[in-house]
Amino acid sequence: MSAVDAAAPANPGALTRDERRLLLAILPTRLLINAQFRIVYPFLPAIARGLGVTLETAALLVAFRAAFGAISPLFGYLADRVGRKPLMVAGVVALTAGAALVVAAQTFGFALIAFGLLGIAQSAYDPTMQAHVGDVVPLQRRARAMGIVELSWSGSWLIGVPAAGFLMARYGWQAPFVVIAVLGLLCVLLTMTIREVRRARAVSGEPGLSRAARALPRHILFALAASALILLANESLFLVYGALMEDRYKLALGALGLASIVVSLAELTGAGAVVAFVDRIGQRKALLTGLLLNAACFALLPFTLRTLPSALAGMAAVAFTSEFSIVTSIAFLSGLAERSAGLVMSIRTALMWGMVIVASLAAPRLWDAFGFWSVAAFAAVAATAAMLIVWRGVRPVPAAD
Repeated sequence: MSAVDAAAPANPGALTRDERRLLLAILPTRLLINAQFRIVYPFLPAIARGLGVTLETAALLVAFRAAFGAISPLFGYLADRVGRKPLMVAGVVALTAGAALVVAAQTFGFALIAFGLLGIAQSAYDPTMQAHVGDVVPLQRRARAMGIVELSWSGSWLIGVPAAGFLMARYGWQAPFVVIAVLGLLCVLLTMTIREVRRARAVSGEPGLSRAARALPRHILFALAASALILLANESLFLVYGALMEDRYKLALGALGLASIVVSLAELTGAGAVVAFVDRIGQRKALLTGLLLNAACFALLPFTLRTLPSALAGMAAVAFTSEFSIVTSIAFLSGLAERSAGLVMSIRTALMWGMVIVASLAAPRLWDAFGFWSVAAFAAVAATAAMLIVWRGVRPVPAAD
């Protein structure tokens, strides 16, 4: 019996020991990186007050952070050529430096620089990590592995938002970033323990980054477009979430953090549903179902705002279906792009940042001009478009469906 056989689980659908060890090394770092991303949204009004700027101006921090994410394909290209681990370590170093600079920021311009570093952190780490998981975990178990990794997305809201609300209320808007900077140092050391997977690297005669991106098959381009629209819908809503909770229900920072636990639990359940069901029912079928329900939840959300409990229930339904769709789309896209996973996943991350920029510019203006219903309608249209693109333009992955 080989070492590989010994490590393999008796149940073919279960993760091996090495796969579980990898996920345990990734989860704390991903939780921290996602926390810096997510805590900005519900507390954007508080950050605006701390910097002495308007909500629309503070939203430029989110857009600027996203603009640095546009270089994500460069990181993915490098990861395909020189290895995943160096890029993952670089991402965590950028996270630590960016959080430290946020703590030191006294002006809006300095805060912009800090948020740019935070954008680099996520654009370097996320796609490289996703490609590394794709290197290690076979396709038949990949939705489960990706779902476990993406528990960190909902977990970052569940843990990070209430903690950030407490810290901001007691110590000021920069306090959560002190914690992120300190824990970032520990995550640098943890990431350095990850073992690089030996795989074929690109050679000098292969096409460069721009040519490689143009050479992607049509179905992958459609899948990337759908993924971007899913993210646009989700970002648009959560950019005005904090303002909605403050303006309509008069929630203070601490109460806002506690109320957000409902949303985070819904996201956690959505990621858990991916882990439990998607590999069984098929990734494409699951994605189409998730997007149909997600669009319906966005469209119905304005009708739930009469009371805080009903509004949180509506938000929870959106969060569940959004998370289910996002995580399923990551696994589905990974299966479509086996030979160029680093590049494709990094293009997805760049598109994510692009959608953050669009949402940062559009959602606050829709909110100011027409109210919350217009943001919900905008998100519903984006989710519906994503579903139609997958339905008409992306065929099933044989091993997944």
